[in-house]
Amino acid sequence: MAGNDLKGVNQDSIQSMNRTLIIKLLKEQGVCSRANLAKLSGLKKATVTYIVNDFISWGCVREVGLMQGDKGRRSIGITLAEDSYYVIGIRLARRNFKIGLFSINGRLIYMKQQQIESGQSPDRTMEYIINNIHAVVDQVEPDKILAIGMAIPGPFIKQEGKIAVLTETAGWGNMAFKEELEKHFSYPVFMEHDANAGAYAQIWYDKTIDKNSSLIYVAIGQGVGAGIVYHGEIIKGELGIAGEIGHTTINYDGPRCECGNRGCLEKYCSSIVLARNIARKRGRGEQYDLGQIGEMIEVGDMAAMDEFRTECSYLGYGLVNVVNSFNPSVIILGDEMSHINDDIMLEEVDHVLKERLLPEVYSNLKVKVSKAVKDSVLHGIGAICINEVLGNLELYLVK
Repeated sequence: MAGNDLKGVNQDSIQSMNRTLIIKLLKEQGVCSRANLAKLSGLKKATVTYIVNDFISWGCVREVGLMQGDKGRRSIGITLAEDSYYVIGIRLARRNFKIGLFSINGRLIYMKQQQIESGQSPDRTMEYIINNIHAVVDQVEPDKILAIGMAIPGPFIKQEGKIAVLTETAGWGNMAFKEELEKHFSYPVFMEHDANAGAYAQIWYDKTIDKNSSLIYVAIGQGVGAGIVYHGEIIKGELGIAGEIGHTTINYDGPRCECGNRGCLEKYCSSIVLARNIARKRGRGEQYDLGQIGEMIEVGDMAAMDEFRTECSYLGYGLVNVVNSFNPSVIILGDEMSHINDDIMLEEVDHVLKERLLPEVYSNLKVKVSKAVKDSVLHGIGAICINEVLGNLELYLVK
């Protein structure tokens, strides 16, 4: 009996992976025949036909007429039924949150964003999040929404559904996010660390990514974290906190961090630290927003330029540890700070990596700034919801 149970789990897992692959290919191709899906996926034609027919019966994909096939043969085109179902993605950050409504091909249909005021309690913030979710649900027929996903800054202990510690803010440690959302909504709720969601967006939206590559997505926003991808799978670790590079030490005698460590990368490099340090250098009480900082750098403001270059160098020091630990082929830089001036960021990071890595390691490494989507974390949690549900239709859809 135990052997049969194990076999059944494996078969279900394979079926889910195959369905997810077909969904991703349909998203990339737009319209595709069953035969071409089999060719692109490496699956047997019978397997693809079974999956596609399943999707059609659930209303997730539709046939769209004839298209030219191999050797001049006509074949029926298949496409995702974009308006059939939707998912909701939530991104929680330290200073704001975003809520997006996504079609099942990953297109952002509608978004709401709200600032988190200084001193605002986590309970009040969750109240605002829930109210805004209701507003997003109202954009479509509620029955067409398949799931809600939430991307959480970390360290996020996924098994417990709670944040272990969150720099630059307080009080989030006792918040049970999944349970709070399930109190108010009947949809399935999925949780993920924000950097992992950002990494997933690279796989889902960037057609240039080799699915078999080892890549690390580094989110440099209001905190710093990394999503580690190996052969298409995200490496999460025992508690789900793998990739917490913001809490790796770059100065053993540095300032004490809320995590208990000293000299954490996150204390030297983040959009919050950047805004604070530039304001201090210019003797300004009120901090600049990132748009203002970007404009200051664009016109050559020395205080802004010097601080941005310094923090990008600190990022490079942190990435030396990452590269030597995981030996990725690609590092993708993303989130708020990467959008300020990607040329300067790449220049400073590359300078540090070239100086401090073994030549063989450096020459085998590509570093780039994410161009997949505007907000990789928000889009990534939407894509995670889509794949979780469409990979396991029987669990989440009722005919």
